[in-house]
Amino acid sequence: MAATAHSTNRMRLRGAGGLFLALLTAVAAGQTPIDLQEAIRRARAANAHLPLPAVEVSIAREKRSEALAERWLRVAVEGGFLYAPDNGSGYDPALTNLGEARLQAVVRQPLYSGGALRASADRAGAAVEAAGARYRIAEKDLELEVRSRYSELLAALAEVSTRRDGIERLQSYRSSLRGRQASGQGVATDLLKTEVRLALEEAAISEAQQRQDEARLTLNELMGRPPVASLDLAPLPPPTKPGSATDAAWEGAPEIAAAEAESRVAAADLTVARAERLPHLSLNADAGFWASDTTHLGASFWDRLWRDGGYSFSLVFAWPVWDRGTLRARTAQAQLGLELARLRAEAARRDARLAWERAQATMSHLYREIEILSRAAPDARDSYLQAESRYRGGAASALEVLDAYAASVEAAVRLSEATARYRVAEAVAIRWSTP
Repeated sequence: MAATAHSTNRMRLRGAGGLFLALLTAVAAGQTPIDLQEAIRRARAANAHLPLPAVEVSIAREKRSEALAERWLRVAVEGGFLYAPDNGSGYDPALTNLGEARLQAVVRQPLYSGGALRASADRAGAAVEAAGARYRIAEKDLELEVRSRYSELLAALAEVSTRRDGIERLQSYRSSLRGRQASGQGVATDLLKTEVRLALEEAAISEAQQRQDEARLTLNELMGRPPVASLDLAPLPPPTKPGSATDAAWEGAPEIAAAEAESRVAAADLTVARAERLPHLSLNADAGFWASDTTHLGASFWDRLWRDGGYSFSLVFAWPVWDRGTLRARTAQAQLGLELARLRAEAARRDARLAWERAQATMSHLYREIEILSRAAPDARDSYLQAESRYRGGAASALEVLDAYAASVEAAVRLSEATARYRVAEAVAIRWSTP
């Protein structure tokens, strides 16, 4: 008895040690399942396309800062030195004034521009919103891709598992047929049909594994992992009944925001074009030194330079009167650009609404299909077990057994496929209903 207890304790210790080693190996290998939100987070961090619209947003913000700064005064230091000697080979002294020297601080402030400066700032602000919306579009497309590949991989894994379980049951059935054949019963035809069914199931598993590998490779690439790396996913919660499709959640789609921002950009362009035909007024002021006669650089020149220090103010007025239709053509182009932008905005709204409502309709139909298959899958499995039992008792044919088996596998596979399609449709609905 003591020896038996000692042996039992050693087996328990070995088992505990083996379990601890397995857990330690799993932790070291980083085999913690990745859930959907973690996959999306990793994809955003690793995606090579997201930085492109992000840079566009930064550029648009800098242009907005430039447009806002154009409305305020600008200060510059300007100067020059002109040397034109009156030695017979120079220019006319009346034109060159025997040269000049200038060093001034110049201030320029636009006073009235027909609304062009304000419109330029509005255009830059709308461009920032459009760039931000395009960045959000890239984010939403990436999230949709991750959700779709995630669901496809889970569906392929479920199908492989379902078909392997079915193959195990079918192999058990084949073993019983071989036993009956060995006892002299005429079941060769039934055995042949079973072998064919097993081959078809193995081919179906190979096809499902191909889809599994494709989804795994793509999802790994999206997350910035080596494509061939193993991937363990956390299961998703069961599908929930979709809500009512009467609300206008699709109006939050980033495509609509981008199109509306582009419309505002086009409206600002029209304002700028119209402002070119209006009068412009600006104020200039300068202070510094402005001396003449640089041909004599003696003491008198420096005395005159300091003596000629001063300042001046000027109002500059400009109003284009006739240009043979250039400004009119620019205004017409801007008007057509605004009309085009508004048409695109309306098309974006209709596209977003259609995509969202189609996703809602697909979810409703698939949820109904999932409810039906959720009841049918267990019944189909029970039907197969009953048919196999009746076959063993001689009350059913091999064809009934194989038909019941095919129905049980098909119900389970269709359930996993319908669930995956529901989740993809749900991802599409999220894609087109959130800002």
